Amino acid sequence: MSVQPPRGIAVVDAGATNTKVMLFSAHGEPVAERKVASRHVEGPPYRHIDPEPMVAICRSALPELDQILPIDAVVPCAHGAALATLASDGSLAMPVVDYTAEPPPEIVEGYRKIQPPFSEVFCPLLPMAITHALQLYWQQMAFPQGFGTIATVIPYIQYVGFRLSGKAVTEITSMSCQTQLLNIAEGGFSSLVHARGWEKLFPPMVKAWDDIGGLLPEFRGDSFRGRGRVLGGIHDSTANYVRYLASGLHQFTLLSTGTWSISFDTSTTVGQLQEERDTSTNTDIFGRQVATSRFFGGREFELLAGDAAMVKPRLDDVRRLVSRVTMALPSFSGSSGPVPGTGAKGRIVGEPYRSPVERAALAALYCALMVSEQLDAVSSKHDIIVDGPFAQNDVFLRVLAALQPGQRVLASDLRDGTAAGAACLALMPDGRLPRVALKVTAVTAAEIEGLEAYRELWRTRAYANTG
Repeated sequence: MSVQPPRGIAVVDAGATNTKVMLFSAHGEPVAERKVASRHVEGPPYRHIDPEPMVAICRSALPELDQILPIDAVVPCAHGAALATLASDGSLAMPVVDYTAEPPPEIVEGYRKIQPPFSEVFCPLLPMAITHALQLYWQQMAFPQGFGTIATVIPYIQYVGFRLSGKAVTEITSMSCQTQLLNIAEGGFSSLVHARGWEKLFPPMVKAWDDIGGLLPEFRGDSFRGRGRVLGGIHDSTANYVRYLASGLHQFTLLSTGTWSISFDTSTTVGQLQEERDTSTNTDIFGRQVATSRFFGGREFELLAGDAAMVKPRLDDVRRLVSRVTMALPSFSGSSGPVPGTGAKGRIVGEPYRSPVERAALAALYCALMVSEQLDAVSSKHDIIVDGPFAQNDVFLRVLAALQPGQRVLASDLRDGTAAGAACLALMPDGRLPRVALKVTAVTAAEIEGLEAYRELWRTRAYANTG
């Protein structure tokens, strides 16, 4: 890409719920946004993602936003739980697997027999179809005719860039997030990829900030003013992490919340990771391993809170729940997160909640307890920066601060951190991150009588529920 600074930066963020096209200034400040709902199709042949709404919003939004600021750089970004399989003509050889799809039991059983060891890939086999290599195995075993037409495989993140530029590439943050495709311990593809003969399907790897080509004419409209160069792209949670690195932070734990709560810890080594507690590594844009742990936080909050999900909880209600020893025990989704063996075993014990606001308070208390376990799984010991929806839940924040007395809990006021981090890629033509200021607010720990004893009892019951 030209060394000239970009006048405008467009980030195409293809999420599981929405696709957003966000315009940023040359200083990394958000200027405008367009959004469309993502489309999921139940099948056949399996639950899959329809990419056409993403393409359509790019087709309309990019020329429109270019009239506000000339768009010189376009950064693809997407969730890291999907692959696109391309035929020789560039069309999809098979539909893009939706990570919430449930592979048949015999497929999962067969995959377990051949999956690479945790000590090689530092990623456990995740529920549903989240693991990339399982998706490919499923397609290869169950749909051999369709699989035989595949010429190229790329992460969905890079598929966004492919549709925009016509250039197929791979990129390290996209290839290393819960994929089992890479040998994290030694580098290169995993033993499974070599054993299945998949390595020839993946195109060359580029850096996240590399210029891979110009926007195709269909995305420029009639009077596009910017240079419209498309960059390599980045995994969404890792983009969020990049935004905090760009603020100058060094030693910290980032708790990135949304549908998933994902922690990134700058100090934990891969040797400390525990497969059974849903820990893994992500690789940052510079190729450095970053220890992570997962909890299906947003989803579990919704499942537990139910109709009260939008009710604002109160600390007094948490105090009443603690005093009555009303507990929510893991896990309400199929994912066990940091408490192994608890998937789909979630339940409430003790006296039931008495009102919607108590139900919301119970959900916040439960998520704080689970996040505390999540932080423990990566031996978090520095400041904890909470980002995303949980950063706006005061009860969650204050309970978490009470559960982590030796650490500062800081709430970030950053909105759209994923897109903001992705935009940073357009500001580093020399491969060095820009410095972009960030505001965080220290959280005051809640005073809750009996919380420590409640937590110890909760832990005893939670881990007894793992059988």
